[in-house]
Amino acid sequence: LSAVNNIYLNRNNGIPEFIVEKTLRVRERHHKSIKMFYEAGGKIAMGTDAGTPFNVHGNNSQELQFMTDLGISNSDALRFSTANAADLMGLEDRGQIQEGFFADLLIVSGNPVEDISAIANQDNHLSLVKNGVQV
Repeated sequence: LSAVNNIYLNRNNGIPEFIVEKTLRVRERHHKSIKMFYEAGGKIAMGTDAGTPFNVHGNNSQELQFMTDLGISNSDALRFSTANAADLMGLEDRGQIQEGFFADLLIVSGNPVEDISAIANQDNHLSLVKNGVQV
């Protein structure tokens, strides 16, 4: 979602016209396909193209907002970004808050289950814990 949305949102900022045209052609169908897969119970995981133009490292939390904009519930978007992502990457000891799991946590202001912007908006990010250590 981020790649398509970032191209669309930055279409006047130097992205080659042929890329913008292709994005505009596929954007609606791309969103519809994701929504259909979600409604069919498909297993979704958050990914990232971070490090590419208009998709800088640290902004990938916007993906959760893009998910919920398509009708994905806040709690499902959170699960897709944590437990599902870890599972699909074969990282059995990550993605959930459980005894024996590595503590990778993003501490935010607010409750993202109630308001996804608590995590999607970087201004709400308070602290990061990686492997049990605050960074």
